[in-house]
Amino acid sequence: MHYHGYFWRGTQHERVQEQANSHINGPRFHQSPVPPIKICWWLRKPAYLISDTWDTPEEATQWMADQYKAIQHELDTDSPYWKPTEERYAAAIHDLSLGRDITWNYHLRGDTRVFVAAVCCPNGWEDTLRCPLDALAVHQT
Repeated sequence: MHYHGYFWRGTQHERVQEQANSHINGPRFHQSPVPPIKICWWLRKPAYLISDTWDTPEEATQWMADQYKAIQHELDTDSPYWKPTEERYAAAIHDLSLGRDITWNYHLRGDTRVFVAAVCCPNGWEDTLRCPLDALAVHQT
């Protein structure tokens, strides 16, 4: 198993406008960068939306924590709940090691939202999905 990271930053207005495309049956689902309704559906989107790929849940979780650190000064709240504490970090590693996708989302000041996801590949929720990087390799040959 490996893990793909996905990052989306946009306004709530953009997300609402693209809401139909966050569903697999949306007319522009594959072209839309907005987070899908189901986390595993990220694997149905083009490979260029993958931020990075890792072999271990620790690496994926560290990337997620790094994304938080990059935007924490823009958060709309000082609530410690949203911080990737050791407990939250350990839970994320545990979940990923069991094949559970995770997403953290943050409401920044104003209308801005950030979604950070680590998606297991192959994926237990939809085990027939191919790795997006495999599909990319097929198109490049």
